[in-house]
Amino acid sequence: MKVNTKIIYYILLFALSMANSACNALTSTPTHSFAYITNQGDNTVSVIDTTSNQVIKTIKVGTAPVGVAVSAKLKRVYISNVESQTISVINTQNNTVIDTIKIAGSPVGLAISPDSKTLYVADWFNNRVLAINTNNPKKMREVKVTEAPAGLVVSPDNKTLYTANRDSNDIAVIDTATLAIQKRIVVGTHPYGIALSASGLWLISVNVKEDTVSIINTKTNAQHKLKVGYHPYCAAMSLDEKTIYVTNTQDDSVTVIDLPTQKTITTIDVGSTPEGIAIDHASSRAYIASWGSNNVSVIDTKTNKLLTTIKTGDKSRAFGLFITPNQ
Repeated sequence: MKVNTKIIYYILLFALSMANSACNALTSTPTHSFAYITNQGDNTVSVIDTTSNQVIKTIKVGTAPVGVAVSAKLKRVYISNVESQTISVINTQNNTVIDTIKIAGSPVGLAISPDSKTLYVADWFNNRVLAINTNNPKKMREVKVTEAPAGLVVSPDNKTLYTANRDSNDIAVIDTATLAIQKRIVVGTHPYGIALSASGLWLISVNVKEDTVSIINTKTNAQHKLKVGYHPYCAAMSLDEKTIYVTNTQDDSVTVIDLPTQKTITTIDVGSTPEGIAIDHASSRAYIASWGSNNVSVIDTKTNKLLTTIKTGDKSRAFGLFITPNQ
């Protein structure tokens, strides 16, 4: 039988073309990030796909979930359940609860170390911070801080933990290796949420009772206070460290601050009683969980305009860094 080499050539060329198309289709698939929103009123977490801005799953967790911490390395999300005194551990690959860590106290704020080896937990009523080994959650260290610790954040170099202590009006600066308190930074009245810039240079304290934020240079300790809206709660910062976003719970707004000039740029109306806020830097969008309207507002950080709102669960809080990186 005579072989037609020309036909074989075109068959091989077609097969190669199809293989390249399949490969391109795989490599061009858009990556997604996800927002994990704690709903304190119905004991759930709403999972939002930030590409479609749709809730893709609702996860049952412990009683009265509040805080969120995300580990991209471990593909885990940690949720603090203040009333059941537990931490729910969610696998982000299938969005199911895979573990529950018992806490003898009232866990509120959470933060994960940059190396994902330690989960920090603010125990509100016992005035302490727990450091939990993520490989072995039974291994816990603790440090007594002052009254009512809430917001937590870890420096990019993994060496320093900052804890906002609401009822003592200060931020404890803690050495993560020893859990020794290195110093205390006096801020405004009732600090609750805190934020740290990507470089670790700028620390933001949200001072609830006096309607201000304290902007702190962590190298020089210089501090500047700026008036924001009524009863502010949490803050988030752009990746370029030029813009700060602050939620104001009692006037249903977000204050946008220019960091270089430390002046207010604008105020954006959002849902009722906005609390937690985080930025999806890849899409240039800020996500704000609103306790009173049971939804999440989405802001375009390039234009500072409200894009949409997403219905979530009852009493949405999302206290912490609740957005996963693209995956």
